[in-house]
Amino acid sequence: MVYLLHLETATAVCSVSLSGAGKPLGVKVIHDGFRHAENLMFLVDQLLTEQAVSYADLQGVVVSNGPGSYTGLRIGLSTAKGICYAREIPLITLGTLDIMAAGFIATYPEFKGYIVPMIDARRMEVYTAVYDHQNQKITPDFPCILDADSYSDYSSQEIAFFGDGAPKYQAVCLYSTARFDLQPDWNAAHMIDLAYHKFQQKEFADLAYSEPDYLKPFFTTAKPVEE
Repeated sequence: MVYLLHLETATAVCSVSLSGAGKPLGVKVIHDGFRHAENLMFLVDQLLTEQAVSYADLQGVVVSNGPGSYTGLRIGLSTAKGICYAREIPLITLGTLDIMAAGFIATYPEFKGYIVPMIDARRMEVYTAVYDHQNQKITPDFPCILDADSYSDYSSQEIAFFGDGAPKYQAVCLYSTARFDLQPDWNAAHMIDLAYHKFQQKEFADLAYSEPDYLKPFFTTAKPVEE
């Protein structure tokens, strides 16, 4: 039995799942804002205990690697790396938008139009990509500053926008073909098919050098010195 642990911390939802031979065994989800540092290992330990699976049984760890919250991505990746180093097992990384698209398709299998996940990047910007209804990626991940003409190349047929960045586009979108699903069901369980394929193909990430895919440069600012 190939046991894979899946971690999703790129958005405000923290979730973990466990799979066996590519089949879901359990999932834990907590909607607690960006408190992943407090919640992630608690969910992992709880899930493994419930499924009677130990860390020694794991054969790989899968993590959502961006785009998304800078802090959330770092927490997820560092946790995944720590488990992989300790157990000497491979690391698998997945794009957050790919996971979101997989979750949308699982929730709405009858949908036949374009699929556009959106992650809020502040102001009128989102991290996004475009997929068809068979989960084939049409565009790479990209940061998009939204206006009424955004996605005009895909507006001739039904197009679904979702994720925490979608409400911003709903306010300016004029397409009659647009559909907004602001809270579709996606979590770490929707990583399983994508991850198991990568595991079978031995598409493993580099434990030493893997970094989150922020899409935009990550900058830190110094705290002002109080006089």
